[in-house]
Amino acid sequence: EGGGGEGGGGVGEDEDDWSHKLWRQGQLEYNATCSEWNSVGRKLAFAGRSQLEITSMALDVTGTGTGRSAREWYVLKSSNFGANWSWVRLPQFLQGVGGLVANPTSDTIYVISGGSCISHSADHAESWSPCWKAPGLTGRFRQLVVRDSRTMVVLRDGDVPLRTNDGGASWRRMESLASVARRQLTAEYSWSGKTLALSGVAGQLFVWVSRDDGDTWTDESGDYSAMSGGVAQWYESTLYISSLGQGIASKTFEEE
Repeated sequence: EGGGGEGGGGVGEDEDDWSHKLWRQGQLEYNATCSEWNSVGRKLAFAGRSQLEITSMALDVTGTGTGRSAREWYVLKSSNFGANWSWVRLPQFLQGVGGLVANPTSDTIYVISGGSCISHSADHAESWSPCWKAPGLTGRFRQLVVRDSRTMVVLRDGDVPLRTNDGGASWRRMESLASVARRQLTAEYSWSGKTLALSGVAGQLFVWVSRDDGDTWTDESGDYSAMSGGVAQWYESTLYISSLGQGIASKTFEEE
């Protein structure tokens, strides 16, 4: 009674049942004969492949195996909420990329490559801009923090961070951070972009918050006395920080 059919598999017989949909999704994803997947969504790279092939591709993500040159870098993207993924090879001048940064107000994504090149893509990693060249944009870049298409912050190794308010056309030093510039800083904007959080370690972890894009800062470290870690991420206006010593903590900030 109430079971999943004679086979005892626990899957509802009604095709509208959510468990049946999940089961069918799994079959479509892993069935090697499932060629119709190629016509279902855009760039479903795993369609028609066996589980062994999929696993081999996943293990070969760094490009060290057959069919790819050593240390090649790819962007993985999905158009169906992670059910399937496709591979897009980064151009040669972006090989060695440090990670992707999304613009929360547009479809643009950014990368830092080799510590000296910032590039962006507006077509889901199909093509990339040349490395940015702009007055003031110098040094070795470690992190790009994006508020919107005009306001961004670049954290640099051993030097004062930079900020642009004109979409990257020009950059200026953030002298408000001169006293901690040589620390290994991490920063993130809140979801609204109204609050910028920054962390580093100077004997112990410090957490600063700015509501004017880094012109002025408020020390919000409180009694969080870890000697490592830092800003992890935002959820709306709640900031999460983490460390090996004190674990995960959060604080919600008022945003007008």
